[in-house]
Amino acid sequence: MDSEQFSAIQPLLDKIAEIIDEQLASKELRDLVGELGSVVDKRQIASLTIGVEVFDENRECSLPLLSTGLSAFPGKEPSRTWGDSSPQRYVVEEGIQVVPHDRCPRCWQVWDFKLQNPTCPHCGTTMGETCKLLLDSDECPWCNEGTVTAARPRCDKCGYVVDRKQVVWG
Repeated sequence: MDSEQFSAIQPLLDKIAEIIDEQLASKELRDLVGELGSVVDKRQIASLTIGVEVFDENRECSLPLLSTGLSAFPGKEPSRTWGDSSPQRYVVEEGIQVVPHDRCPRCWQVWDFKLQNPTCPHCGTTMGETCKLLLDSDECPWCNEGTVTAARPRCDKCGYVVDRKQVVWG
């Protein structure tokens, strides 16, 4: 999804998340999910999941943008769940694309650990060739805790060395 479209979607997702939060906080819903959790086997978890996705008919695939809900373990109060999409920015032939970290910026299919598995198994997009991770902050793309820069590509936290062929600093 291009960067402008992603930016336009963000405030809408924030409002949707607020409304969902209110609904998931209702005592009646929490009690029902908790009751469901007490009925399932002790090795099971009962979950209510709400997702927001954008489907692209040309790609025949959807892009998850928000996932949240409630989960209940037997004998425990329901807890909130969040499926963080961790959006990342990539530079591809079409320009800057923003997708969740585990998705291909071209075909939107699942492609996790791009820095370890540099070729998308679905469309053949390859990190360092047809796709580059856009680092527009100094946050390490490996651990998301340390610092990397163009001048110092080794993370000060985890030691990961950024492959300059696979990234572009923005």
